[in-house]
Amino acid sequence: MRRRIAALEAGGAPAPAAVPRDEGLSRLFDPGRGGLREALPARPTDAAAAAGFAFALALSRLRLRPQGGIVWIAEDMAARELGLPYGRGLQAAGLPPELLVLARTHRPRETLWAMEEALKSGAAVVIAESWADAGAYDLTASRRLALAARRGECAGLLLLPRAAGAAQRLASAAEARFEIAAGAPPPRAEGAPRPLPGPPAFRLRVVKARGLVGAFDPQAWRDIVFDHQEAEFHGAPFHALPRRASATPFDRPALAQKRAFA
Repeated sequence: MRRRIAALEAGGAPAPAAVPRDEGLSRLFDPGRGGLREALPARPTDAAAAAGFAFALALSRLRLRPQGGIVWIAEDMAARELGLPYGRGLQAAGLPPELLVLARTHRPRETLWAMEEALKSGAAVVIAESWADAGAYDLTASRRLALAARRGECAGLLLLPRAAGAAQRLASAAEARFEIAAGAPPPRAEGAPRPLPGPPAFRLRVVKARGLVGAFDPQAWRDIVFDHQEAEFHGAPFHALPRRASATPFDRPALAQKRAFA
C-alpha cells in the first residue's frame, strides 16, 4: 500500500485502464430514458441494495436535468423496515440537499397517488418506496404511473421491497424491471488484509426492458458498478482499489507536498 501511494505521489502510476463499454447497459441506463421503472430486491435482505441502486440511477438522470431535482416518497412501513434517506450521505454522494424533496405516506394507495402527482411536477426523478403487494399495485395502477411519467417527461422508479423474489411474476406497464442484489465482495486470499472499498457494486437481473428485446437474458445475473464521478453504471468487475486518485489536498506535511508538486 505504501509503495502504491508513493508511486501515485511521484506520478509514476500506470495510466488507468479503460473501462469496457457495455452498449446494452449504456442504452438501458441512458439518462435520457424516462418512463416508469421498477426495482425489486432478490431477497428481503437485498432491499437496502435496491434502494442504493435507485439512488444511483437517480443521480445519473439528475446530471441531465439538474434543475429538476429528486422527489423521494417513503411509505411508513418501508421506512420502518429500510430507514429514511440519510441527508449527509446523499450529499457526500453528490446530491445537494436543496435538490431533494422527501415525502412521507401511510399506505400504498397514498404512495401511488403521490408518485403519480410528483411525476407530473417537472421533477427529474421520482423514487417511491412502497410496501404494496399485487393487490394494491396492479396493471391499472402501473398504467396511470406510466402515463404520468410520459406526460411529465419524468423518470419514475418504484421500489417494491415486499415483492422480493417476485420480479418475474409481476405484471405491469413499466418500461423496465430490475431485480437487485448486493454486490459480492472482491475475493481475497486467506489471511490477507481486507481490501479498501471501491465503487458501489450491485448484482443486476434485467427482467424486462422495453425497446431492448433480446439485449438481456431475463435469467442471467451480471455484476455492475456505479461511478459517482461520471454518474454512470459500468459492467466492469469490482475494483477494491480504484486507480483514480482524488485531488491533492493542501494540508499535507511539507515533504509530501514537495513530492506531489515536484
